[in-house]
Amino acid sequence: MKKYTIRDKKNSILPKISLILIWLILSLMVNNDIIIPGIGVTLENILKLVKDSNFPVTILMTFFRTLMVFLISTLLSVILASLSSVSESFYSHIRPVLSLMASVPILALILLALIWLNVETVAIFVGIVFILPIQFEKVLDGINSIDEKILQMAKVYKVKKMVRIRDIYIPSILIALSSIANSTMASALKMVIAGEVLSQPRYSIGSNLILQKTYLNTPGVFAWIIIILLMSKTLSKIIDVLRKKAFPHDRM
Repeated sequence: MKKYTIRDKKNSILPKISLILIWLILSLMVNNDIIIPGIGVTLENILKLVKDSNFPVTILMTFFRTLMVFLISTLLSVILASLSSVSESFYSHIRPVLSLMASVPILALILLALIWLNVETVAIFVGIVFILPIQFEKVLDGINSIDEKILQMAKVYKVKKMVRIRDIYIPSILIALSSIANSTMASALKMVIAGEVLSQPRYSIGSNLILQKTYLNTPGVFAWIIIILLMSKTLSKIIDVLRKKAFPHDRM
């Protein structure tokens, strides 16, 4: 097990070192911070951003929008998948709607949201539309994968409906959701920032990206990209910890 852990760490670190080396070489070859900024000037911009008094609020507001997307989408996916599992008619009606949501170009969706909603909710709306179809399919798969023998046994022993929901359905749904929690949270963060870029709410990472671009401050754009990657990695670690506590014997 230790050998595999060391090998996994090496496999994780080596690509990152390679990317940094490629970045370093390209920045030296181009020798123009507006096109490809150097590592040093990018780090200077990160420090400048972190020292800004608005930085914590900016990070917290983008995180809040991402969390809202994740929670609302999760709740809706559970409700819609549960109804779909008991009603073929409902499923036949909701599936085309979710397929359409998954097919709409993100830019077109953001532009429509800018017409319909205020700037503070555009990013949340866009994130939900993007994440919901993915979570819905996974939750429905989780419900449909429940062993029929277990359900039949529960009926034979006249197990109460609420007990069946609590002890059979909810664990299956949670396991299904936990298996894609990292990818959906990362996608939610990306969609929220994409929505923020065009809607430009007062405190948001997206608004700051546009500001840096307006001033042709490419090191500033790179700095925010690195901050976003660190934020995504942190959220991933938090989800992993929560998943291990919730499912200590699960090796997903």
